Amino acid sequence: MKSFVSFIFIILTSYYSVAQDVEYARSCLNKLSSKSFHGRGYVKKGDLKAAKFIAGEFKKHKLESFGEDYFQNYQFPINSFPGKISVEISDKKLIPGIDYVISCSNSSVDGEYKLHYLPEHINNDSLFADYYSKHDFTINEILVVKAKLRKFYGKYIDGIAGVILLSDKKQWWHVSNGNYTNNTIWIKAKTTAFDAKPKHIKIKFKNEFFEKYPTQNVVAFLKGSKYPEKYFVFTAHYDHLGMMGNKTYFPGANDNASGTSMLLDLARHFSLPENQSEYSIVFIAVSGEESGLHGSRYFADNPMFPLENIELLVNLDMVGSGSNGITVVNSAIYPDLLEKMRDINEKHSYLKQIKKRGESCNSDHCPFYKKGVKAVFIYTMGDELKEYHSVDDTAENFPFTAYDGLFKLLVQLTLN
Repeated sequence: MKSFVSFIFIILTSYYSVAQDVEYARSCLNKLSSKSFHGRGYVKKGDLKAAKFIAGEFKKHKLESFGEDYFQNYQFPINSFPGKISVEISDKKLIPGIDYVISCSNSSVDGEYKLHYLPEHINNDSLFADYYSKHDFTINEILVVKAKLRKFYGKYIDGIAGVILLSDKKQWWHVSNGNYTNNTIWIKAKTTAFDAKPKHIKIKFKNEFFEKYPTQNVVAFLKGSKYPEKYFVFTAHYDHLGMMGNKTYFPGANDNASGTSMLLDLARHFSLPENQSEYSIVFIAVSGEESGLHGSRYFADNPMFPLENIELLVNLDMVGSGSNGITVVNSAIYPDLLEKMRDINEKHSYLKQIKKRGESCNSDHCPFYKKGVKAVFIYTMGDELKEYHSVDDTAENFPFTAYDGLFKLLVQLTLN
C-alpha cells in the first residue's frame, strides 16, 4: 500500500510540475500583453516596461549577465502616435484598430478632405499607377480604392492628400515603415465603413518621430557544466506594435509574448540545479523586431560573446497554437538537425508534425544566420489561433496548444 501511494505521489508531482511550467508561461504572457505594458511599443515606453519585467525574471531565477546588468542598449529611428486619433465621416467617428489603422509613415494631420472613389477594377499597384497618371487631382483629395497597393503603401505621392485602402478583412497594423515619415496620408479601413460613399472625411492626429529612440535587448545566460565556452542560444522578440493613439493598443499575445514567455520558462527550467546543461545557455530577448529586426541585428553586429561558439540558435516567434505541429524555418539547410528533431519527436510523440521550411529572413534568427551562426526559427501551426497584428491578439482564452510538447522537444534538443 505504501509503495502504491508513493507511486501515485510521484505521478501527481510530475504532472503538477509540468502544469506549473505552463502556468508560469501563462502568467508571463498575461503580464506582457496587459494594457499596463502599452503593447510593448514606443508610446509610453512600453518596450522599457517589458524589458524591466524580463530582467526581473532573469534575476529571480539567478541568471548571469555579460555586463553590469542584463541590458544591451542601442537606438533606432521610429515614428509614433502618442495622442488622440480622430477619423470622422458623415458625422460618425470611426473606431481606431477596428474600423481603420493608419500608416506608421504618417505625419501630423488636421483637416477635412474630399474623397475620390476609384473604379472597382483598380485593384493593384500597376492599375493604380496608370489611373493616377491619367487623372488630375487636387492636394485636398484623398483617393479611396479597394486594393492592397504593396508598392505604394506608406510612400509619398505628389499632388494628392492621401489614399484610403478598403478591405473586407479584419484591420491589422504594422510599424515596419515607421523609420521615415512623409506628408501623404495613408489609411487602411473597413469597406463597410464607406458603403454610403461619404464625400468628405475629417482626420486629426499628431505624430512624434524619434531619430534615435533608446531601447534595449535583454540578455542573460547560465554557465554550462562541461562546455562553458560553447553556447546554445534561445531568442525571442519581446516588442510588439505598441499604441496607435492614446487609447488603442495592440496586446501582441501570440506575437510575441508567447515566444518571450517560453524563453523565460526555459530560463527558469535550466536555472534549476538538476537541469543544468553541459553547454552554456544564453537567453536573448530582443526589441525592435516589428520595425525591422533592429535588436537582433544590433546584437549580431555587437555580440557579447563569440558568435562562432554558438552550437545552435533557436528563435521562438508566435508559438501559441500547435494543433498542426510546428514549422522550422531554415531546417532545409540543416538536414541533420531536422532529422534529430524528428527522431526526438517520433520517440516521444511531442508534436503532430515538424514541417521543413527553407531559408527565410522573416524573424530574429536571420541576422545571426547571416553571420554564419547555425540558426532556425520555430513557429507553431493551427487554426485555433489566427490573430495577427490586431487588437484581438489577446491573452484571453489563449490556447498554448502544443506548449508542453514544444517545450520538452527544445529541452531534449539541448541534451543531444
